[in-house]
Amino acid sequence: MLRQLWTLTRGQRRSLSAALLLTLVAAAVGVAQPLAAKEVVDALTARRPLFLPVAALVLLLLTQALIGSCAAFLLERAGERFVLDTRTRLFSHLLRIRMHAFDRLRVGDLMARASTDVAVLREALTHLSVQLATNLCIALGSVSAMFVIDPVLMLLILSVLLVGSVVIKVLSVRIGRVSMRLQTAVGAISAGLERALSGLRTVRANRAEQREFDHLTTLAHRAYEAAVRSARLTATIAPVAQMAINAAFVLVLLVGAFRVDQGALSLGALVAILLYANQLGGPITELIEGLASMSRAKGATERIQEVYSLPTEERTTATPGRGTPQRRPARRGADTAALEVRDLRFGYVPDTPVLRGLSLTVPPHALVALVGPSGAGKSTAFALINRFYEPWSGSIRIDGRSTTDLGLDAWRSHIGWVEQDCPMLHGTLRENLRYAAPDADDDSLWRILDLVNLTQKVRSLSAGLDTEVGERGAHLSSGERQRLAIGRAILARPRLLLMDEPTAHLDPANEAALTVTLHNLRKECALLVIAHRMTTIEAADSVVMLDNGTAHATGTYAELLRTDSGFQRHVAARAYASPTPTQEPVVVTDPTA
Repeated sequence: MLRQLWTLTRGQRRSLSAALLLTLVAAAVGVAQPLAAKEVVDALTARRPLFLPVAALVLLLLTQALIGSCAAFLLERAGERFVLDTRTRLFSHLLRIRMHAFDRLRVGDLMARASTDVAVLREALTHLSVQLATNLCIALGSVSAMFVIDPVLMLLILSVLLVGSVVIKVLSVRIGRVSMRLQTAVGAISAGLERALSGLRTVRANRAEQREFDHLTTLAHRAYEAAVRSARLTATIAPVAQMAINAAFVLVLLVGAFRVDQGALSLGALVAILLYANQLGGPITELIEGLASMSRAKGATERIQEVYSLPTEERTTATPGRGTPQRRPARRGADTAALEVRDLRFGYVPDTPVLRGLSLTVPPHALVALVGPSGAGKSTAFALINRFYEPWSGSIRIDGRSTTDLGLDAWRSHIGWVEQDCPMLHGTLRENLRYAAPDADDDSLWRILDLVNLTQKVRSLSAGLDTEVGERGAHLSSGERQRLAIGRAILARPRLLLMDEPTAHLDPANEAALTVTLHNLRKECALLVIAHRMTTIEAADSVVMLDNGTAHATGTYAELLRTDSGFQRHVAARAYASPTPTQEPVVVTDPTA
């Protein structure tokens, strides 16, 4: 555990070393104070001048206070910097976890690891890196001084403290096990609460408030029981430590008084030993708290290390001369496919393939519709094209370049994606539109809004582009979210646009307008669309019928309707309305500006 914590202090070791050094100096000054007090008492009993001994004692007290204050500030600052650095490293790692690993985790639990667990580590760091070391030095210094003054009393003190230490060690091990359960329970609470709040409308629509409350209450009780058990063990440690300290102090007082009476020890020496015994109380208490903190931090350290052990995406760029992020590859010949998928095999579970040799081609500036029953592999194909997952076998090429030619950032900079649920991020309309193109100006935003038929709606809002969309786009209708997601993807000017049923939440008028928009978009990029609406399928240059993870048939709408029975059944199963013939076409002069 200490080695794991040491690896997490990377970047703060210099500050921690400075704080440790100052704290050790302050501790050394503190260890010298009882010796100065002994000189004062001896001078008083011998009727010698008191000015120098008293001045030395006062100087030591002031010096310790000043150095200790500086050390405490450095330690606190280093602790906060540790929290900042650890959280930022966690943020970076969490945002790049491979999807196959992320799919097994709970978001709320990950959030707890980046907040609660880091705070626990911060407490452990201050104890382990500085306070434990410092208090150990104080204890050793005090014991050494007592040994020089009177070995008999020193051995009596150590024997009492040793018995207490054995009991404390046993309790600390139990605290570590309980603390791991406590941190896990806290993570489960965060995950459960995040699940309920993220789907609050679903919870209320299904009258599940009480069930979710009962579930969260059960998790809270588990955390409470673990916390109470930890508190009980911690509360047991403190009295044991205090009892050992008090017993040692009383024993020193009684035996020391006897030795003074026998002339084996001076009164000043007894006072010094009593001060040292009293001085041992603080370091021993801090050592005990540090051990308890270390035990509690063990679980937090393991949970954070679990995050770091999760595989992340390689953020490599293209090899020299083969393209870099934010730049499109040079245009190939007219016959080079915008997207070429060959013999793609993949599954989320080993030996259970979803795609079984999928092959398809999207020509430049073409609109290709991907159709098929649920579970045929349409969304999985999109996930592989986006490189969220790596295929078991097969290849994917964009403009003739394979996944080995371009790094992830470069690859994804050529792809736009409109998700089925069209997620919106908390913020303004402007921030959501510019998410993939942060440098886009307002003129470009308004042209995109005109393209997706939202200009009038946005101009009617008092805040215009600065209107807040709400959590997950709660202030927008489903259709508005979908059209904004389309605009967000188009604004980045991708070479290939992936759209997962873009007309799902559109009314007939906007659906017809979007059909014209899709046609105009082909001037700048190729489109691959998961389509269920017949208007989208009919407008496509080519239709790929997926079934059981393969391209069952490929052709135009008319060709498949005439020759493929599976496509005929698919069309027959869906009720659709043809576009109104009298509808005026939407003219878009610059759809990707």
